[in-house]
Amino acid sequence: MKLKNRIMPAMLFFGVVAFSSCDDREKDTLQPTFEQGAISHVMVDSAEVTSYNYAGKSLTQVNYYDKETGDLESFEKYIRDSKGNIIKSSSHAGANHAMLSEQDYKYNDKNQLTQTTTSYYNGSSLEYSAVTTFDYNSKKELEKKTVYEGKDVSSAKLKSYTKYEVLPNGNYGQEKQYVVDSKGKGKLFSTTTYSYDSNQNPFFAHGEPGAAASPNNITVASTLVHASKKSYRYTYTYKYDERGYPTSQTVTSPNGQAQTFTYLYSN
Repeated sequence: MKLKNRIMPAMLFFGVVAFSSCDDREKDTLQPTFEQGAISHVMVDSAEVTSYNYAGKSLTQVNYYDKETGDLESFEKYIRDSKGNIIKSSSHAGANHAMLSEQDYKYNDKNQLTQTTTSYYNGSSLEYSAVTTFDYNSKKELEKKTVYEGKDVSSAKLKSYTKYEVLPNGNYGQEKQYVVDSKGKGKLFSTTTYSYDSNQNPFFAHGEPGAAASPNNITVASTLVHASKKSYRYTYTYKYDERGYPTSQTVTSPNGQAQTFTYLYSN
């Protein structure tokens, strides 16, 4: 089953942009009130494509809009515990608010996310379930993410896993994605290497738990798909405000096409 992924304009989460130009076969092998100074809207060609709702400093909802019509396409809601941890999130259709997916989060005694359970719906029918587990290094940095098909790890089928390498400044420098064959053996599918600027990523503080989010902004993402030996290189250029926060991001894809996203912040 092929699941639809929401691509954030800021390209905050790894493993999304690098595959957006891959062949279909390769892709099949492979997620108001505003806090002052926080990211509030993302625009493309003067059209709103994403907006962010907050309760105090906590992100509560992300809204996605159709660029051409301005209609709400879908939205994501977040529920937090008393520590501020996200314990449940859900994705909904914009037109009728029907639930598209629901995700539950579990944490260990170090307050690290250890597992998510995601359910995908078609109307009122459950279509697919997946469990993701998370492992960390001694510096509490995400080291490995493992995806299983099913509702419970003990009985679920291992599908894929991703290993991360973290740079000394906390940015994620490389990720390696593995797919698991019918014998349960992992095979290296792709390697993606990242470069960064030295400015603050405005989405970093609001990154969803378990996402490989970096404190600085990506400038280059280069992916090698090992089976086909194809490479995909995306570049990102920015304009900044006086604080050093990006006010726009221009993404240039491997085919040379470019698109610019404009960031708006709450006052």
